[in-house]
Amino acid sequence: MWWRKAARRWNSGLENREVGLGTCRKEQERPYGKSAAILKTGKGWTLLFCFCLTSVVNGCGNDDAMEDGYNVSHVMEDEYNADHAMESGYGSHANVNHAAQDEYSGSHTAGNGAKRRRLEEIKAAAKSYQDIYGKAAAENKLGHLETMQKIVERLGAHGYCAVDGEIQNQVNMTNPEQIEEFCLSVAEKKNGNASFFSVMEDGGLICFDLESLEGEVYVTRNVLHWDGEVPEVGYTSCYRVSEWKYSENGYLFFRESIPEGYDGEQGYTAVRVKPLDGKCRELNRKYILPIGYGGNNMFLLDWSQENLELLDFDDLFPKLYSYVFRTRTPYEPTVDGKLYWVPEEEYEKVITSYFRVEKETLRAGKNYLKEEQAYAYRTRGFYDCACSPNNPYPEVVSYEEREDGTILLTVDAIWPKESMEQAICHEVVVEPLENGGFHYLSNRVLPLEGNVEPTWYVEKITDTAAISGD
Repeated sequence: MWWRKAARRWNSGLENREVGLGTCRKEQERPYGKSAAILKTGKGWTLLFCFCLTSVVNGCGNDDAMEDGYNVSHVMEDEYNADHAMESGYGSHANVNHAAQDEYSGSHTAGNGAKRRRLEEIKAAAKSYQDIYGKAAAENKLGHLETMQKIVERLGAHGYCAVDGEIQNQVNMTNPEQIEEFCLSVAEKKNGNASFFSVMEDGGLICFDLESLEGEVYVTRNVLHWDGEVPEVGYTSCYRVSEWKYSENGYLFFRESIPEGYDGEQGYTAVRVKPLDGKCRELNRKYILPIGYGGNNMFLLDWSQENLELLDFDDLFPKLYSYVFRTRTPYEPTVDGKLYWVPEEEYEKVITSYFRVEKETLRAGKNYLKEEQAYAYRTRGFYDCACSPNNPYPEVVSYEEREDGTILLTVDAIWPKESMEQAICHEVVVEPLENGGFHYLSNRVLPLEGNVEPTWYVEKITDTAAISGD
C-alpha cells in the first residue's frame, strides 16, 4: 500500500536524516519536492489512523492508571495524567513535516566543526544525568514524574535551562531567566541566542537552540536518544518561526514556518517558562488531570449537585474504573464502539466513589436495564473517540481551601495547538473525604471574553445501529 511505503520513508527520515546546526536563513527555504509531498500525505494519514486506533484501544483515557506513572495520574499518588501521550521523541511535530524538513531548510551558516562541537555539548548534557537514567531504566521507571523531575533538576544544577515534555509542562523550568531574556530580545528586535532542553519520557532530550535576528526567530531542534548507555543525536531539523508568543502568565508558544504550497498543519511547541506553585501542580495531578478534556465534557459544562443528570457518566466510567478497582477496565473498546452490560453494583461503585449521587438517581437513567440488573455501557469508537494530542490540557492556577472543607480550584485550559494559555477558564469544587478519596461537587465555566468553543470535544454516537455488541 502507498501509505505503508510513505510511513517507512518517514520513519527512515526521522532516524537517519541529519542536517547542520546554526541559523536557518529565510531565503533558503523552498517548496517541497515530489518525494516530500508523498511523505507529507502518507505520514499525515498514517499517523492520524494509528493514533486514533491507539486511542480507541486504550479507551481514550487513563485505563492504565495503575501502571504508567508519568503519563497517567492515580488519585492517591503524585503522578499525573497526560491526554497528550503522543510525545515519543518528536513532540507535537510528530504530526507534521519534520521528516521532510531538510527539503527546504537549506544549509546553515555554522561550519562543520561548530556543528560537531554542538552535538558533543548536547551529548555531554545527557551524560550529566546518566546515573539517573540508568537507575530508572533498570527499575522500569523511565517516564515517571519523579524521574523526570530528577533529570530536569540535574540539568538545572549544571546550568542548563530544562523542562519536561514540550507540551506536557508538569515540571518547572530550571534557569528560566535565560529564556525570559531571549524573549525580551525578540520583543525588542535585538539579536540574541538561547537554548533549552526538553526531557522526553524515554530519558532522551530535545535541544532547542534559538536565535533571534532583527525580530525573526530561528530554531535548530536536535533529538537525542540513548543507545544502551550511549547518548546519540539521531535527528536534527532547522526552521524559521512563523509565530512567536510569550504570554503574560509565562507561557512560550512558537510555531514553525512551512514552505509555500504545503497545506498540512504546522509543528508547534509550548513550554511554561515561569514557575507554577507546587501546590497547584499537586492539586492538578490529583483532581483534574485524571479526567482532563479528552473524551468527556465534565469540565466544559456548568453543573452542580442539583443537575448531575447533565453529566455523561458513561464517559467518566472508564476513566475512574482503574482508580476504584486498581486494575484496567475489562470493557475494551473497538473501532466501531462496543456495547457492554455492566453489573449494577460495579457501575454504581465507580460513579458513587467520586460523585455524591444516589443509586436511584443513576438507575433512573435510560441506560439502566432493570431486568438484567445492569447498565448498557457503550465505549467510544474511532469516529467519536474525542482523544487527540491536539486537545488542551488543564492547569490549576489557584486554589482556595474553604471553611466547609471543600476546595475551590481555578483551572486554565492550555491549548498548545492554538497558542492559548487560557482557551477556557473554569472553577471546580471538590470535597476531600476522610478515607483519602474525594467527591466532585460542581464545575462552572467562567464567562471570560477570551473563552473559545471547545471544538475538540466530539459528541458520542448514540445510534444503536452504530453499536456492535454481544
